[in-house]
Amino acid sequence: MKIGLIGLGKMGKNHLRELERNLKVKEIHLYDPFCKDKFKHFFHKNFDDFLAQNLDGAIIATPTHTHLDIALKVFPKIKNVLIEKPLALNVDEILILEQKARENKVRVGVGFCERFNPAILTFKEKLLEDEIISIDIQRISPYPQRINDVGVLSDLSVHDIDLVRFLSQEQILKANIYKSFHHDKFEDEVMISLKLENILASIHDSWNGQCIIRKITLLGKKHTYELDLKNFELFINMQKIPNLYENSPLYAEHEAFFELLQNNGVCKNLASIEDALRVQEILEGV
Repeated sequence: MKIGLIGLGKMGKNHLRELERNLKVKEIHLYDPFCKDKFKHFFHKNFDDFLAQNLDGAIIATPTHTHLDIALKVFPKIKNVLIEKPLALNVDEILILEQKARENKVRVGVGFCERFNPAILTFKEKLLEDEIISIDIQRISPYPQRINDVGVLSDLSVHDIDLVRFLSQEQILKANIYKSFHHDKFEDEVMISLKLENILASIHDSWNGQCIIRKITLLGKKHTYELDLKNFELFINMQKIPNLYENSPLYAEHEAFFELLQNNGVCKNLASIEDALRVQEILEGV
């Protein structure tokens, strides 16, 4: 396959590393007008030249505020596109993306890569024997200097709201979001409480930590589950459970994206525009 990658910041380089490991990828074409690094792959200085490469798929890993504009240029030329989270800045932009993808018959995946965390995937299989009562998520890290166009809600909470939906397979009926500001103009501390059909959920996301914490505690009717997303570990009743999956979340997400473009839009676990829209509606109180 010939895959294009737009954006070579931190997340873009993470994508590139995993693409290089994947034997399905025969050619990688890159575009980033601001990147001065040297690469062994095809590096295009002209965007039209990049779009003319007859690519099987493209990944958009640029800052959030550029996603809509870039996607609208990509859709007429490339029919399989993976866009990093958050998909866009707001609901209105997501609706435009959804409409233009439909008009151009483009299959779009959204980069909620935590769906592919080995601990999450292993838990999903173990949960077949149990039923969730409540979910508590903590995602805490130091302040990320690289992000300057969104706050902690769009950077971190989108992952966790999506995970609540993905793990529960239920709709969120009510959400309360509490946030505070300690850096610049964007929120950096949030507490979210969610009411689902049969489940209660809470989320604590922060850029004020001195270390990285990514943990989920789930109470089931039969067992208590703890997931360490940072170290890809699952514990059931405090006993560590061997992972059923070994690939990194991003590598597994790419595999799902390749499945999307090879199987006429049928793909297991990869987030869709609709998933991103449901998350953004929660953030905006729609």
